[in-house]
Amino acid sequence: MAPLQPTYRSRPFTAPVPGQDTLTYFSAACFTLTLITDWAYTQTTVMMWRDFSSWLLFAGLVFGGLGVALWLIGLLFRRGTTRWLVILLNAPILAAAFLNSLVHAVDGWTGIVPWGIGLSIATCVLMLVSATLRRRARNQTYGA
Repeated sequence: MAPLQPTYRSRPFTAPVPGQDTLTYFSAACFTLTLITDWAYTQTTVMMWRDFSSWLLFAGLVFGGLGVALWLIGLLFRRGTTRWLVILLNAPILAAAFLNSLVHAVDGWTGIVPWGIGLSIATCVLMLVSATLRRRARNQTYGA
């Protein structure tokens, strides 16, 4: 009796750098909550929501920057699969969030309504595209 051989070509599993996905998802949650608090500010004009948006943008930028640093370390040591498009898309996401943070630094209504909420929407759309590409690359790599 012949030993069972897998019919698919398996690749050796190399785990990504620990924490890179967690930091990426945490920053995505902060940027999404920024959009929600921007919307809450436009509905209520309570300054607390503007302050929450500023703090969420700051936290998202910090954890997003750490996540990108771990992505680059993963590329340096060739851990995980190379998802160049996802890595290149993280730069405009962080740039839009940084620009959004500068816009949110303006006092009052003008810091949120014309450009702040628009940049929050743009950041969220870019994050959705990045998450879709990341999921597609992971499914192709692991055959799920």
